[in-house]
Amino acid sequence: MDVTPVTAQEILRNLQITGLFYESAADNITAFAGGGQAGATMITTEVARITTVATAGDSVALPNAIAGLTLSLTNHGAKPMQVYGQAGDVINDIASASGVSQMIGSEVIYFCPTNGKWYANGLGTGYSGSFETQSPADGLVAHAGGGQDSALLITTMISRFTVVASVGDSAILPTGVAGMTLTIINASANSMNIFPDLGSTINAGSANAAYALAAGKTCQFVTTLAGAWHAMLSA
Repeated sequence: MDVTPVTAQEILRNLQITGLFYESAADNITAFAGGGQAGATMITTEVARITTVATAGDSVALPNAIAGLTLSLTNHGAKPMQVYGQAGDVINDIASASGVSQMIGSEVIYFCPTNGKWYANGLGTGYSGSFETQSPADGLVAHAGGGQDSALLITTMISRFTVVASVGDSAILPTGVAGMTLTIINASANSMNIFPDLGSTINAGSANAAYALAAGKTCQFVTTLAGAWHAMLSA
């Protein structure tokens, strides 16, 4: 009788699971104090909950990006944490040495479709009970002296400026991607200039021309096409 050997790979391919499937998990993880890639706390399980992030930027590191790997990270700490990859890997096409910020109260899925590349689902959004939250930044200071080249870069979904020392002090939008919506609040006493990313427009104006956001106003900047921002000003 001719019996064809069955490999372990073939067995796994035809594996059927009834009921619940459990993955490795770790709780009460502490992000590396002081941040940075070199000393970042290593994630070693499929599901991980980080409960101690004492200072914004305290860090964790993903394992090597191997195709098919999926990880779930929950930031249950008090501050946003920085998530790094291993040397040579990228996260959302950002170099591992830079990493990405994961906001407080958020659960993000990191998945690897090909070796060396992580992609994250959920960065920029979080939770508070049954409500969805967005990444915030408060107490921001507009760049003194204004201008596009040195303007403060917007890095969160909601940004609140409390210091605009002189009229025209500036901030700059990130590189626009279709579907992006950002909220900027000017809680200072002076009007500030919001610049588009280099080469882009706001409200079909001239390329690189600033949008003046008056004191006490809130504005949403949206884009359906890279290179073209649209501003919606509050009453």
